[in-house]
Amino acid sequence: MNLERNKQLRWLYLALGVGLLLCLGLIYAWSVFRAPLEAEFGWSKAQTSVTFSISMMMFCLGGLASGMLTGRKGPRFTLTACALFLLAGFAMASRIHTLPGIYVSYGGFCGFGVGLGYNATISTIMRWFPDKQGLVSGITLMGFGFGGMLLGTLGAGLITALGWRTTFLIFAAAFAAIMLLGALLLRTAEDAFVEAVATGGKKREAVEEIPWQDMLRRRNFWISFLWAVLLSAAGLAIINESTPYAAAFVDGDLTRAAAIAGTVSIANGVGRVLSGQLFDAAGYRTTMLSVSVLYAAASAALIASLRTGSLPVLVAAFLLVGLAYGGVPPMNSAFVAYFFGRKHYALNFSIINMNLVAASYLGPLCGGGSYMGTFLTILAFAAAGAVLTLLVRKPSNA
Repeated sequence: MNLERNKQLRWLYLALGVGLLLCLGLIYAWSVFRAPLEAEFGWSKAQTSVTFSISMMMFCLGGLASGMLTGRKGPRFTLTACALFLLAGFAMASRIHTLPGIYVSYGGFCGFGVGLGYNATISTIMRWFPDKQGLVSGITLMGFGFGGMLLGTLGAGLITALGWRTTFLIFAAAFAAIMLLGALLLRTAEDAFVEAVATGGKKREAVEEIPWQDMLRRRNFWISFLWAVLLSAAGLAIINESTPYAAAFVDGDLTRAAAIAGTVSIANGVGRVLSGQLFDAAGYRTTMLSVSVLYAAASAALIASLRTGSLPVLVAAFLLVGLAYGGVPPMNSAFVAYFFGRKHYALNFSIINMNLVAASYLGPLCGGGSYMGTFLTILAFAAAGAVLTLLVRKPSNA
């Protein structure tokens, strides 16, 4: 093992991981497809919102499958499976005429494929950086956050120019090819390298090294899981409505609305890096409380945008939402690595990500269809998150 060479090489793998997650961030671009599908088929917002909920549920299940597959067969196998699911999902979506069709294709196949690639990429990259858990969690997840903005804007432009069916076909070919390329290039760090870097660099020692069965018996796991459910739901409630809500501020222009909604993704990406750095510097409690504070500020700004109709206020609100929501995934990642160890990280991380199953259903229900109700619910979730943070206990062996 060439330690110094691998230390340099790992940054190239990190860049590759960010690129792969940028593409996988397509799961957050669903709001762009909603409007043309509703217009063509006469479907209601409630009906199309189910697609997003299904995709998030399948994303979590894909992550769980990835956690088991990647440890046994490696990232190449899992990323190849991801490519096949995305190819099939988007290709089928281009041919749908019914709600069950879009539920199965985009929600089922694409959601599951994204989950496969997401967990395989993050767990592989995290293994290269045992000395920088929070920072690297934030950087890799930044790509996932930015993906919603870039692919949402790209998708809106393609839909306007070519139609949604052709756009789905383009996505099928492009994302499958990119994931296959990632499968060829991404490698897993050897045990000797991980141990050498972990013992020679500054790091947060894991409190325990435990498998998922023992993790589920830990009080801290369930507190952090509930925290993640509530604060993920708060962000998803806005992400699911971002493009339609923004459209009211720009006379219904879909492309401009998608671009404005993309500010959530910009801040989402930035928030992931900042929260990762904050975790490394100040620990889990400060990081978790900062997420609650940002959501409270976002709620106030969203209410102000609703009352004033001001576009700048809306953009500020979306930025705050993105920063807050961006703090949740890196916190989950670093929390699992710190409290429960790196040895079983891939599967343990996929389990805590199951919070998105509950959050994806809870988010669209926030406020009962009223924007004001949604914004007030986000404030309540922020307060609940702060209380839960204070209940997390640092174990005696930490």
